[in-house]
Parts: sequence; C-alpha cells; structure tokens
Amino acid sequence: MEKLLTISIAAYNVEKYIKKCLNSFIDDSFIDDIEVLIINDGSIDNTAGIANRYMKKYPGTFRLINKENGGHGSTVNRGILEANGKYFKTVDGDDWVDKEALKELIDFIKITHADVISTDYWWVNDKTKRKIKKIENTFDSLKYRKEYKFDDICRHIYINIHAMTIRTEILQKNEIRLDTNCFYVDAEYVLFPVPYINTIAFLPRPVYMYRLGLETQSMNLLNMQKNCRHHEKVLSRISTLYNNNIQTLSICKREYLEKAIAKLATSQIKIYLSYPASRENKRKIIKMDNIIKNKYPGVYIKMQNKAVAALRKSNYHLYWAASLVLRKVNNL
Repeated sequence: MEKLLTISIAAYNVEKYIKKCLNSFIDDSFIDDIEVLIINDGSIDNTAGIANRYMKKYPGTFRLINKENGGHGSTVNRGILEANGKYFKTVDGDDWVDKEALKELIDFIKITHADVISTDYWWVNDKTKRKIKKIENTFDSLKYRKEYKFDDICRHIYINIHAMTIRTEILQKNEIRLDTNCFYVDAEYVLFPVPYINTIAFLPRPVYMYRLGLETQSMNLLNMQKNCRHHEKVLSRISTLYNNNIQTLSICKREYLEKAIAKLATSQIKIYLSYPASRENKRKIIKMDNIIKNKYPGVYIKMQNKAVAALRKSNYHLYWAASLVLRKVNNL
C-alpha cells in the first residue's frame, strides 16, 4: 500500500541523536501513514544498530538502508529511489519533528494535490534545548491550506529544505539527483525541482526542529572555508540549471532562481573574504563577479548585499578592508 509520506533520514554517526529523531515519528495517529527510510551513510558508530531496533519493532514504518559513505546528497538520492510515499520529506538524523505538526501535515496530504507543501520550522539551541528562532515563510494575505499557483507567489517566498515537503513523483519522474560527497546540496534539492513545480500550499504549524550549534554544521564559517570548492560546485550546478532552462521558465521562476543564485554567490564572496587577504582571493572575487555580470545580469542585480555593493562601487579597492573586518567580526 502506498504511504502518504516518505521521510528520508540522513544518518551519519548520529548515535547520540538518532533516538530523539526516530521517536518523533512514533504516534498511533499517523504511524501507518508514513514510511521512515533511515539511510545509514557508512556510519562507524552505533547508528545502524539503533536504527535496526526500530525497524524490527515497527517493520511497517521504519526501514534501515545501509550504504557506503557518500555525503548528504547521496542519502537524499537513495531516499528518492526507495520512496513509496505520495509526498517526500528529508530530515537529518540529528534533528527531529514536532508530532502534532507532523500529524497536521499528514492530514493535509490526504486532501491536497499541491506539488509542494511549505511548513515553518524552529531553530533549537543544542546546549540549552530552547527554541531560539522560528523560521517563517509568509507573505501578505497568505491563506493557509489554500493551493496557490507557484508563479503567483514565488517572488515573495523561498522554500528551503527544512520547510519543504514535495510530491515524490516530481523527484522520481524528473530524476532529481544531488551531488555526492559534497556539502551545500540543500540548495540543489530545493532548486532542481523548480521547473516542475506548479502549485504550493502552506500550513501554519512548524514541523521541523533544526538543532543549531553543532560544530560539524557546514554553515560554520571555518567549515565554509574548508569546503569552499563544494560551495563553488553547487553554485555552478544551480547556475547551469538556470542557464539550461532559461528559455522555458516563466518570468517568475527565472526571478526565483536568480534570487537563489544571488544568495549563493554572495555567500561565495563571503567565503573568499574570510581568508587572509591576498591578491589571489581578490582576483577570485572580481572574476566571479564579472562572470555573473556578463552571463547572468538578473543575478547580478539581485546581489544586494551592502558589502558586495561597496566592493563594486569601489572597483574592489575596499577588498582589503572588507576582508579584515569580516575576519575580525568572526574571530578568524
């Protein structure tokens, strides 16, 4: 029997957190409606052993899939291939969901045909366990549970990975595949399907609980330095997606991708600035910015970060000062 929702768990060395994650999917009111694919990405701790106990106790819901280590993208790819649910959602093994909000999402899935369902989520401090920020996707006159045309509202929103639940058919039919052994593929996951998304709906309750403050998180600036080439690769792939579809995308979808690429490109400049100032790093910024200006003028205009604007206005002469300030603020 087809499940209503597939949850794909990216699990790599999360023995400390995986029980909290998996327990959040155990509730008599919806457990038979979901499948939870625990994609063990070559863990060397007891992640697989813990997951196996859940699979034995709840064989109709939990399934452990062991694979060689390939990074977050590889777990999502495997989840997409294995999914039997009408809708698909990814959850990291060190995060969890709110049960009551998840039930509301599942109940809505029973009556909707929207391509994407967007739900808010919380940042949760790993040390204090307190919810510290609610990440909302909202716009003027938003009506929850209403099915919107994506083109009508996409100028006002950005659906990230923790907010998105998507029809599995879109991912499988269009062979959505993320880079393996690569960080920052969240952007690929939410942007590769954009050409195929026609409708979207919103629910009010935050489903996802994102554990904030782990040293391993890739958005830590030191980790961004280490993984700079990964970020460059993802920026390149998203830019290629935009370039390959520019003739068929609606104006609204083009602008949606342009804003997303602008955000990635701004982050790339931030990474270059975070290194000790050098002529080579300055050259990288100028080269990338010129490519964007000439090849993707829509993206160039949407890069409205104040630091980027100041660099451009000064013809990049402010590079040395900008690098010094950024490094000082971030204690690098």
